[in-house]
Amino acid sequence: MSKLQRLLLVAVLCLTGAAGAVAQVPPASTTERPFAAMADIWTRALDRIVQDATRPDLIDAEVERLRGETVAIRQAANLAASQARNEAAGLRTLLAPLEARPEPAGPPDAKPTEPRPVEQPPEADAVKQQRDRLRSELAQVEARIKQAELIVARTDLLIAQLGRARSDKFTRTVLKKGPSPLAPATWSWLAEDLGIAWRTQMTSWRLLATSGVLTQAVHQAERRRDTITSVLALVVGWLALIWLRRRYGWSAAIAEPSYRDRAIAAALDGTGMVALPVLAILLVLSWLPPLEASAEVLRPALSTLLSVAHNAIFFLIVYGLSEASLTPTRPAWRLLPFAADSAAAFCSRIQRLAGFVAIAGPVSAFWLLQLPGGRDDVAGLAAIVGLAVAVGLLAFGVPVLKSDAWRSSAATQSGTPLLIGGYGWLMGRLALGVMLIAIAVVAALGYTALTIHAGDALLDSLMLVFLAIVAHALVHDVVDAAGAPDTPPGRWLRRVFGLAPDAAIHGRFVLVLVADVALLVGVAMILPVLWGANPDDIVDKAHQLIAGFSIGQHRISPIDIGIALLVFAVSMAVLRIARGALRDRFLPSLHMQDDIRLSIDAMVNYVGIVAAVLLAIAALGIDFTNLALIVGALSVGIGLGLQNLANNTISGVVLLLERPIKVGDRVIVGRHEGIVRRINVRATEIETGQRATVIVPNSEFLQSAVVNWTHADNVGRIDIALSVAHGSNPETVETILRQAAEESPYIVAVPRPLVLFKAISTVGLDFELRAHVDNVANTVAAQNGLNRAILGRLSEAAIALAPPPMAASTSRNAGTAAATSVIAGSS
Repeated sequence: MSKLQRLLLVAVLCLTGAAGAVAQVPPASTTERPFAAMADIWTRALDRIVQDATRPDLIDAEVERLRGETVAIRQAANLAASQARNEAAGLRTLLAPLEARPEPAGPPDAKPTEPRPVEQPPEADAVKQQRDRLRSELAQVEARIKQAELIVARTDLLIAQLGRARSDKFTRTVLKKGPSPLAPATWSWLAEDLGIAWRTQMTSWRLLATSGVLTQAVHQAERRRDTITSVLALVVGWLALIWLRRRYGWSAAIAEPSYRDRAIAAALDGTGMVALPVLAILLVLSWLPPLEASAEVLRPALSTLLSVAHNAIFFLIVYGLSEASLTPTRPAWRLLPFAADSAAAFCSRIQRLAGFVAIAGPVSAFWLLQLPGGRDDVAGLAAIVGLAVAVGLLAFGVPVLKSDAWRSSAATQSGTPLLIGGYGWLMGRLALGVMLIAIAVVAALGYTALTIHAGDALLDSLMLVFLAIVAHALVHDVVDAAGAPDTPPGRWLRRVFGLAPDAAIHGRFVLVLVADVALLVGVAMILPVLWGANPDDIVDKAHQLIAGFSIGQHRISPIDIGIALLVFAVSMAVLRIARGALRDRFLPSLHMQDDIRLSIDAMVNYVGIVAAVLLAIAALGIDFTNLALIVGALSVGIGLGLQNLANNTISGVVLLLERPIKVGDRVIVGRHEGIVRRINVRATEIETGQRATVIVPNSEFLQSAVVNWTHADNVGRIDIALSVAHGSNPETVETILRQAAEESPYIVAVPRPLVLFKAISTVGLDFELRAHVDNVANTVAAQNGLNRAILGRLSEAAIALAPPPMAASTSRNAGTAAATSVIAGSS
């Protein structure tokens, strides 16, 4: 199997793997023949495959054939086992009501005088016969299940054996050591090897031309119709590309194009230089017969043709992407952040490397006759060609890795240009340089097959990674362009969803993340194939991963997990829409307080989250009757370290139900005082007077004393104490204090302000004003206004404040001068 065919096989199987894991199409004979006959056929076929698999001269095509037969048997046996399990389940359902029940017996210590239980009537013979018949059928079906499972186990072992045999053969081929190209004897065989290679190739090309293999497809109507359709599609695509490039491509009239213009122009140029020519080459390749299924004498010519096509595709991809992204002749339209001289150097060097590879590949295929290591009769020629390829890769590859071709257009503050990719990419380039040197050393030692294989795999891997990076950037740009408010797709999306023209569209990060995960999975599956892994083994591992794992009696697969996540996401989206309608439309129409509306919204949020989780669990296929196991596991987790989280969560629910505090209340909890801004599931947010947010666990409000200034209403009380000098008229002082409170806009009329003549001290007369402020949020403003008003009126009335106490005065008298406190509620 060629490398291109392997990659195409992996891609197709990746796209159809999920469907293949759910349902397999059995051969028609599986359902038409009795199971015993089919089991006998499968057993004899497996015995024959085991004998063929032990042959030492197996070629890759035969291994593929044997593996395909084994996989077909496994699919048919799995289907038979599944059908038998369903049949057994039906028989058990029918048998359950007919199972004989033991007759009730009296208690062992029953006395003779006690009445004995009433005996059941004897069972009918028809019921016994029906039960026996169902038991017999169930035993036969269970025997079929075990026999089918045994056949499946044999196929699994045989597939693993074939995979090991193929891997061992590949390892022996790649690590086979031939003559060293540096030995003089190798060069002495060169003329003879060239003659053998030339004669073999000419014979192969003559037979290929006269055998009619290349023209055979012309006489097939289906192939001819598909070819005509493909050619018409290429012509239409080419004409559409011409129109798109004229309208959206680069233009000399645009002096400073935007990044979006450069990205669109690069995508169009890359499509024109890469996609269409590559599709045309693939169309031509589809006319060639498979290499493994062809006669041995035709393989040298077919190998050369396939190598020409594959290396032409490689050159087109490298040339097109480098020209489209670096645009060395159009600096203003450059997409990648390369400096001008670095872009020109990198573009020319990478294209020279691609040109060398495009030439060296077909030349190696022509003279080696059979890749990757060549035939034994031309081992000397193979060693010399392998060394030439390795030296060419080193000579053309090292300049591409030099730092002068990787300078960025950005620079440091000192003017030193930065390197593309930074330190990470620098280490990567050093590693690639070491690998190129290692390939040359391996070629000099005579490991020709390893040289050719490592060189091809390295170049293909770099191209794959680069294509993945380009695809990532393309997806990111397309998503950004589709969500931008100034693009036609962005305007269309906002119009469809009823959003404002400048509204932000959320979810773009999720789309990019999904695309990146898909790219990573694709690269992870294709890279091993490039380095020699069997694509069938990779697909088997993917199927096993898709099939999932078992938890008790339940089997959970990644597909089930994805569906559960999708159900959870859709449920949360529906919850968000419902909460928006409830919060913005329904609750305001009920004319209830804001804190009650917030509590209802929070409770709906909690209930919706629980419902979304339960729906996701149901999507996984977990029976709710086994929910006690989940609760038990959660209780263990709570006991081991989640008790605080559970305590705070339950406390949050209690706060919403009992409502000892609510949003907008002014509270004191512990050392923190402020206004409750939000009651969350785990904690409550309090905003202090310094505009700082304090996150308080909900359990603190239930386990400690809490001062709520506004539990009943928002009215609070302020107390202002002052001392006036001896000789002042107490009635005048009381009138001043009372009028100052009554004239304040923040003081309520009911209850009325109260003035107390508290004491006659050694330094003066002590008074205290008690007034109720309309809202505790206005306490500071009310206190400030009262202090100013009282001071002004005392000055007008020529009433002096008491002198400061002497040093020997008590601390109580010292604090009487300006003590201020705020007390919730009325006096």
